[in-house]
Amino acid sequence: MSASPLGFRGTAPPNGSSGRWARALVLLGTVVLLGVLTLSYIPGSAATVAAHTRSSVLTAHSGGQAPVSSHPSDASPFGALQLGITTNPGSICAFQESSCAAGVGMSRVTLSANAAGSGVLSWPNVQVAFVVETTAYDGVYDPNAFDPGYDPCASPTTDPCEASNGVPFFVAHSQDIANAISEANPHSHVSFAMVDYFATKDKFDDGDGSEYHVDIQNFVPSSDFGSSVISTFQAQVLGGGYIYSDSDFSDNILHSSVITALYGTIIGSGLTWSLATHHVIVWMGSTAPRDPNYVENYCVSASDYSLNPGCDAAPTCEPSYTFPNGNSPNCEGWTRSQDGNRNDSIARLTKTAPTCTDSIGGVCTVDMIDLWTTSTDPLSKGWPAGRANGGPGGSAVVENVQHVLLAGCDMATATGGTWNGPSFFTCPDGQVGTLQYVPHGPPAKPNLNNPTLLEAFRLVGFGPVLDTQVAAGSNRPIFQYVPFGNIAFANASTLHPTQQCERHGLNLKGCGPPLVYTEGGVQYLGWNWSSNASQNQMFIGDTWTASFNVVAVGGPFRSVPVDACTTAQCHAGGSASRDGLFTSATYIPYTNTSLVIESFPLALLNVELSAGLGPAGVAPPPPPPVPPPFAIATPAPLPVIQQIGIGNQVGVANISLQAAAAGFLGAGFVRVQLKNKPVALRVAAKAGPMGSKFDAATAKTTGGVGRFE
Repeated sequence: MSASPLGFRGTAPPNGSSGRWARALVLLGTVVLLGVLTLSYIPGSAATVAAHTRSSVLTAHSGGQAPVSSHPSDASPFGALQLGITTNPGSICAFQESSCAAGVGMSRVTLSANAAGSGVLSWPNVQVAFVVETTAYDGVYDPNAFDPGYDPCASPTTDPCEASNGVPFFVAHSQDIANAISEANPHSHVSFAMVDYFATKDKFDDGDGSEYHVDIQNFVPSSDFGSSVISTFQAQVLGGGYIYSDSDFSDNILHSSVITALYGTIIGSGLTWSLATHHVIVWMGSTAPRDPNYVENYCVSASDYSLNPGCDAAPTCEPSYTFPNGNSPNCEGWTRSQDGNRNDSIARLTKTAPTCTDSIGGVCTVDMIDLWTTSTDPLSKGWPAGRANGGPGGSAVVENVQHVLLAGCDMATATGGTWNGPSFFTCPDGQVGTLQYVPHGPPAKPNLNNPTLLEAFRLVGFGPVLDTQVAAGSNRPIFQYVPFGNIAFANASTLHPTQQCERHGLNLKGCGPPLVYTEGGVQYLGWNWSSNASQNQMFIGDTWTASFNVVAVGGPFRSVPVDACTTAQCHAGGSASRDGLFTSATYIPYTNTSLVIESFPLALLNVELSAGLGPAGVAPPPPPPVPPPFAIATPAPLPVIQQIGIGNQVGVANISLQAAAAGFLGAGFVRVQLKNKPVALRVAAKAGPMGSKFDAATAKTTGGVGRFE
């Protein structure tokens, strides 16, 4: 199936015919759209990323090779960090003496961690703000307002023609939406907030509704989003159901205050955007902004104002809006400025607002979802027949729809976000709509299923932010050194710690000295990558080293483990954890699924004892072996060839008769010495006066020594 130059593809909307669809395509062919290719530079990265389609793959080009571990033989093979440990010198005197052979009483231990490997593209912490539009065609039409306008389907008991069930679906499945986004981004910790709006309060709006309304101010984890939507947006805005009170055809239906709503969201009016997170806005609606590039013609619409003079040109200037933290410019543009100031557009604001420049990557990303409804379907029956250039497929209708959908495409492209919408439309940059139409159903009991809309939410992107995070800090130091046995780190005056955090060949500030921790009676040293919690994260290529002095406060006097550690090599070398503590790196990996505690490898240190410093409690050396009972002379052997009487002829080149005789004599002595061995042992062990060894026992319970039973 080929796509038309305008992006509408050959799939007819549900209530259109093939002939009408063909005529709509011909009408749409009168306008030529130019795709825009946007290159986004990622601050802090050596990569540039082209504007991409929904299914594209980001590719990063490294600005240099990651440093190689200086101690490859000591590197731990487990985990995202390569860990190493060395000692220098490898031998020291015990008790900080210098009179042993080693000549020194301290050794310097160096710990190292290298965030090497291929890594993944990830966005470790993401805040998503939903901006939800609530016009009548978004699915919240109020039949009790008794104002169906000129929509041929709307009545006090039925919904407008081809109304979307987008808002009811969002409310009923808000928890599923949050879960889907989180599960689609397993490398990210995602939290959510929410804003709603729709009113313009201009000549096509009787003043109902809000231009900007915050529902969920604080970003909540995905597990809490569903309940938060129900307790705020549904309970307070929709009256506990799915109807926006007095939302009807006396309100704007083709354009809205979307510029004001996005402006307030971006600057964080009433929202708690945080540092060290990437900021993403997900918009869902079906209207065009008040911008001269997306003008709407209300004369062909079902609006109550469609027959008024001047209905063919809706306002194209977004009035200034007063937020608690500042005013928006008058006539703020959509993707381009209207007033000559290049900064006065929503697309530009995503790159200049402090809430965006402070986010990871230095920008905000806007994802756009255009619902399939009358305002986005040129063949919907909701376009009243009999209007000049109007009715389903009319040229003015086609232009209206095109302006709505292109506004969504253009914002997504300008901010590095994604676009989704009706499956018959393709954006100029190639992003393809996947939404299928789902009937709304009765106003008070809408259809709450929309699988393609759920999938559209799942596929929202977090923008071209390349973050190669490997490890982030947790509630304890990232690195810790736990001494083992009688090895201890030196006292404060002689510890002399040094540390270095290096990124892209430069030393980072905030790489602090160690702190002494005590846990369960065990003292250990702890470090973080940065003393600033928001920057306590290691990325591919980062290296950390720390050095300090250790001493031996006792034996054993041989090669001993320097660190408590838990690898197989550690166990083989005699090391282990101390009350569950060991020399380790403790961090949250890029997957953000669970805490990793990675043991450093084993380091050994030879401990020597100075002469004359035998400490109390050291056992004396073992006695020499007992000499034989008497000496046997063994003169030089005589070379003799002799038969040995053992049944075989054995050739012996040299045999000493004297030695052989001595051997035989010694063997006989041993045999004699062992004769009557039980008696000898019994006599030696008996206490008190002795009688004959053959005396009978004086009691029945006592046997005589050597008694014949």
